[in-house]
Amino acid sequence: MPAESDRKTRIIPEGCRFRAWWDLGILVLIFASCLLVPFQVGFVHQVRPLGSILVYLIDLFFLADIGLNFRTTYRRRGSEITEPGAIRRHYRRGMLSIDLLAAIPFDLLLLPWAATTMGGVSIVLLARLPRLLRIVRLFAFFRRWEALGMASVGLLRIANLISVVVLFLHWTAAAWFLMDSAAGFPADSWAAEQALQEAGPGNQYLRSLYWSIVTMTAVGYGDITPQRNVEYGFAMAVMLIGASLWAYIIGNIASLVSNIDSAKASFWNRVDAVNQYLRNRQVPVQLAGQVRDYYDYVWARYRGMDSREILTGLPDPVRLDVLAHLARDLTEHVPLFRECGTPLRNVLLLALEPKIFVPGSWVAHAGESGADIFFVTQGELEIVSIDEGRVFGTLTAGDYFGELSLILGEKRSASVRAVTFSEAFVLGRDDFNEIKQQYPEFRDVLKKISSERSALSSELLLEGVIL
Repeated sequence: MPAESDRKTRIIPEGCRFRAWWDLGILVLIFASCLLVPFQVGFVHQVRPLGSILVYLIDLFFLADIGLNFRTTYRRRGSEITEPGAIRRHYRRGMLSIDLLAAIPFDLLLLPWAATTMGGVSIVLLARLPRLLRIVRLFAFFRRWEALGMASVGLLRIANLISVVVLFLHWTAAAWFLMDSAAGFPADSWAAEQALQEAGPGNQYLRSLYWSIVTMTAVGYGDITPQRNVEYGFAMAVMLIGASLWAYIIGNIASLVSNIDSAKASFWNRVDAVNQYLRNRQVPVQLAGQVRDYYDYVWARYRGMDSREILTGLPDPVRLDVLAHLARDLTEHVPLFRECGTPLRNVLLLALEPKIFVPGSWVAHAGESGADIFFVTQGELEIVSIDEGRVFGTLTAGDYFGELSLILGEKRSASVRAVTFSEAFVLGRDDFNEIKQQYPEFRDVLKKISSERSALSSELLLEGVIL
């Protein structure tokens, strides 16, 4: 039996909207902390109230984050762990020690001692450095969001690389200046050579950041150079680390661009092959234009990915969950799904096939026997008469048609044409008949929905229009 405290603990799903926005806020605060603290240590030589308030306010958010982490689910081997005791153990074994160490206000604890000690202010500022341990959380966020699919993998990796570069340059600049300021600006130091002893923190930071950038990028203009042995040693370390980091960044960016270009090239090579085929077969220009419009739409909306291929490649349980999400409006509002029990509804969902229609294309023709039921999810379609002289109505997301022709066994008396790029889930005749045979209750559902038509459908029936 779970403990009473476990039953009262409110568990927060890892991928919920609140947790996603909270994590985004914490990520911003981590980045701000990793910029603010080194700046204070390197360039601010006194404990300023405003800077201290900002630091302690950020600490409060991280303390709240520790409490939330004890209640947030995590994934293990594809399963979401929701048991409170398991969540606590997982967090204690993971990031808790780092989070606690970074949250302890060592500088605040040292303030009474620093007031009576020579150099106490500098020690208080240095005591803020453990907050930089939060950088571990920064990269953990990127990995988790990538695993959860909360953003594009390429975008997350680029954001990760940018974060590494910015923080490395910033920290290097602070350390480069701190070496001289902590030693009292020796006459043979680079800072003294640049006459930065009495300059403001902004000017000091700008010169230091400039040196950090030119050193990392191996530009080396030679206007700011090391003067003392400790500066030479530090500069050599920065050069080695910077060269390795730069190579890592360039390699990753090249890999990302290559992958993007590869996917794009593969898609458009397929399009070129289709165009060549259409030309060889002397397909009319207008029809060939519709084909190209279709591929343009697929690239713009789905980056060339084929929904049917993706869904077909998934295991049935996973595919069912994905389809249930994609077709959630259908299952909630369309009587054909709403009136079905869960087993029958699941079978119907697995039988659906996504399709895309380009503007001006015919979705269904008058005079043909009903073979499919269409559930519109995107775009606008119009119902037109046989002679195309009259428009009976329009169909938009949430509407469906084709079931009457299929149920009654009569030919369609009107046509349906796409006005804009439109998308629909389609239930084919074979699947329809097979489901009707396997699930006797499906017949009852069909009888019921036949008598509960929408206003548009009822109006069409009165005019003798069957789709």
